[in-house]
Amino acid sequence: MFKNKLCLYIQLMRLNNPIGIFLLLWPPFWVIASSNDGSIYNYVSLIFLIGVITSRSIGCVINDFFDRDFDSKVSRTKDRPYASNLINKKEIFLIFILLSLINLSLLAFLNLKTIFLALIAIMSIIFYPLTKRFLKAPQIFLGFTFAISTLMAFTSIKNEIPDLIAWVFFFATLIWVIMFDTMYAMADKDDDLKIGINSTAILFGNNDKIIIGFLQFVFFTIFIYIGYLKEYGSIFYLFLILAILIGVYNQVLINKRVPKFCIMAFKNNQYIGLLIFLGIYGEYLI
Repeated sequence: MFKNKLCLYIQLMRLNNPIGIFLLLWPPFWVIASSNDGSIYNYVSLIFLIGVITSRSIGCVINDFFDRDFDSKVSRTKDRPYASNLINKKEIFLIFILLSLINLSLLAFLNLKTIFLALIAIMSIIFYPLTKRFLKAPQIFLGFTFAISTLMAFTSIKNEIPDLIAWVFFFATLIWVIMFDTMYAMADKDDDLKIGINSTAILFGNNDKIIIGFLQFVFFTIFIYIGYLKEYGSIFYLFLILAILIGVYNQVLINKRVPKFCIMAFKNNQYIGLLIFLGIYGEYLI
């Protein structure tokens, strides 16, 4: 009984599908490596690792709570534990409270600037699922929610107001999230239209592939600019080129808007994030 419930809770928090954790993890670690001369083996990194896992889990729990009626009508989500009545509302609240307590306890190890940003991030995580009901482009709000982590990473390391490069990382993350979550939304477009949920895949219409391509161009151009500002060398640009090649491959995958290939393209962005991190980190190893 307990084992079965534990498996359901893991599914609820999507810990069995960690793609979202990796996508949320890379932006703050770009900044940690960049702002701390490549030093990532410290308590700040540990805090952000735990924070990313719990924040993403909280987001999944809240999303399933608000979207229960929608999830039950979509083939890809109808078997989620809460949508299929395998767990109840009381369990949802208990898991939410437990995760929130863990998340909030991490604030004790951070400075006031970071705590202020973290509170904004927490509110954004809670409200994001609702934005799909009234915002035409909820991916922009999701991008903002993700991008706050870059500013938090900077203030955690420096205890200073975010500088130009920190804001450039913020903007890059915002663009990246809009781009890859539009790929994700392309897979659910037909179901979203039926149940009345908004997404950039719906908003962009037949121009979705062109706009995604443009967002990819902006995203990678920003990192060329970051490389210029930080005076990075060949290691950074080598990994950036590899990331660009994955971006090109993703365009091939979404070309015919086949849902399973759109999901593949979405998932491939974890490797883009990893390669950029390795490029930044690698610059400080030599």
